[in-house]
Amino acid sequence: MASAPVYLLMAIHCHQPVGNFDFVFDQAFRQSYHPFLETLERHPSIRLALHYSGSLLDWLGDRQPQFLQRLRRLVRSGQVELLASGYYEPILPLIPEADRQGQLALMQAILRRQFGATASGLWLTERVWEPELPGTLARAGIRFTMVDTNQFQVAKDVLPARLWYRDQDGEDLLGCYVTDYAGEMVTLFPSSKRLRYGMPFQEVAQTIAFLKQLIRDEPIAITFADDGEKFGLWPKTYEWVYEQGWLERWFSALERESSWLKTATFSDYLTRMGPSGRVYLPGGSYEEMLEWSGGSFRNFFVKYPEAQAMYQRMLRVSERLSGLKTQDSRPKAKPTAKSRHSSLIRRAERELYKGQCNCAYWHGVFGGLYLSHLRRAVYRHLLTAEQLADQVNGTPPAIVQRDLDGDGEPEVALRSARLGVVIDPREGGAVMEVDDYAHAVNVTDTLTRQRESYHQKLQATASPSMALAKAPASIHDLLQPKETGLEAHLVYDDHRRCNFLDYALSAMPSLQQIRQNTWGEYRLWMGGSYQVGALRRSSANQVAVQLVRRVGAGSVRKTFTLMQKQPVLRCRYEVDGLTIPVVAMEMNLGLWNPQWAEPLLSERLEQLDLQDASLPLTLTVRIDPPASVARVPIYTVSESEEGLERTSQGLAVVCLWALAGRRTWACELEWRLGG
Repeated sequence: MASAPVYLLMAIHCHQPVGNFDFVFDQAFRQSYHPFLETLERHPSIRLALHYSGSLLDWLGDRQPQFLQRLRRLVRSGQVELLASGYYEPILPLIPEADRQGQLALMQAILRRQFGATASGLWLTERVWEPELPGTLARAGIRFTMVDTNQFQVAKDVLPARLWYRDQDGEDLLGCYVTDYAGEMVTLFPSSKRLRYGMPFQEVAQTIAFLKQLIRDEPIAITFADDGEKFGLWPKTYEWVYEQGWLERWFSALERESSWLKTATFSDYLTRMGPSGRVYLPGGSYEEMLEWSGGSFRNFFVKYPEAQAMYQRMLRVSERLSGLKTQDSRPKAKPTAKSRHSSLIRRAERELYKGQCNCAYWHGVFGGLYLSHLRRAVYRHLLTAEQLADQVNGTPPAIVQRDLDGDGEPEVALRSARLGVVIDPREGGAVMEVDDYAHAVNVTDTLTRQRESYHQKLQATASPSMALAKAPASIHDLLQPKETGLEAHLVYDDHRRCNFLDYALSAMPSLQQIRQNTWGEYRLWMGGSYQVGALRRSSANQVAVQLVRRVGAGSVRKTFTLMQKQPVLRCRYEVDGLTIPVVAMEMNLGLWNPQWAEPLLSERLEQLDLQDASLPLTLTVRIDPPASVARVPIYTVSESEEGLERTSQGLAVVCLWALAGRRTWACELEWRLGG
């Protein structure tokens, strides 16, 4: 009896984050996207699926339009099937349903316009699956997607035993499986971890030998779905994949073995063979993601409060735009105003979608959240969306109490035409966010320094293991420092880096203690919650909120005042009935300038002028009475695809006053933004 074919279904995902540097897009194109397509063109019998994120398609359209023309020819010939996704690569389960449909529709529209194609398959961003997704996908016209084999493990007992392949190196699930949510169906292809780790890091013959082990008396399929950047952009892969010819050998081997090993697009396979069974899966992702996140992607929002802040901000912007769309659809709206409003809302939605790009919301083997330029891009697009919404229905109320971070407790928000301020009474009465709408930047976008599991391996000297001596290591095996002395920057914070955070100290800390965050021993009491006192708009020119904290028989008080017609925020801090040797006020800024690369202590400073190197933005801090001011750059050590690296997270500014026994005392800090 003749054996049946093995179908190899390949999906290659290509993406660069919104806000990434242009030179990275260019390098990825030269080292990965272009040579991959060029090699594929030489092998017209090879069938596979390609996915390009919207941010990458935008760049290609502007910078490499001829590449899109070549891709269009491959799509028209049937060699390449294009996959959809949320246009700007959001984690679909984490955004509202209306935004899911909007992002998917935008991608389909671009695919039709650029390539004359409508995608029936989806690249599921970071393969984050949740059980309600079939409804979302089916409503968007999506028939299938890929999730990792590990996600099928919980359903092993109800899946066909004959379609599991096991050996000493692991197990793979073959075929594809239909699932549904309330009757709306989609088909899931299990993606092989073995192939994901093996390609392109092991010899072609080794992968072919594995695939030959899958031959049986019925046609079966195995799925490979992974990043296109591993074919040339990941460290040392360009030499291996192209200069040493791995990809050419791989495609040639597939052609040579075509009597039993077939390549096909996912749609063609699904039409020809159909699903292998039915399955229902819980929420999950690939194994590494589950390890990084603690079992659920949402746990990134627990570990990293800065990610939670961005996420909640994104949800609020989405909620506001949804409300504006509802208002704009009312019959009483005037046609002229309705047309203008609709245009503004569409532009705002596009900005929101850009702000939903997943990369800055988490951290794994890629820099992600640790890359400040990606966080800045998220805020830039979300704040721009808010500015456009302001043009539809005006600036939000100047002062409001509302739960803004999803913790069930209200924060205080102050707003003027130019600035937005968020104050958290329970976080030491600190300012968590200051947004400058003129530049669409969160001035306080910094990152708390946390322990990461890979930090303990920093001093390891062993070289990463390689599949073969001449083959590059997978990025999952790379953990080499990109510079010497990184361990000196392993400093951890015992609090979130925020602003106008006050300390009562028993002695004056040194600059080194502030840099190393070892001055906690001087604190007379731990930080605590403030009670919200008066919320007032004392005039048309300013709004203010007063916060009070009782400490023994005394109290400390903060009064924040936001000017309405000037870009000015003031904080008045008062001590009453307490003996405090030293008062400190900490500020953390998401601004950067190479001049701030080294710590600096200045005495009796009454004004600090800060100029961001990449924005026409200045911040003047006025200090009354004059203070000793420590200016300390904040660095983190994080993992990236090229190894461990030091990343700037902005600037910490600590003002220090010796009270000399006074039990009643006050100071005032003023922020004035310019540019």
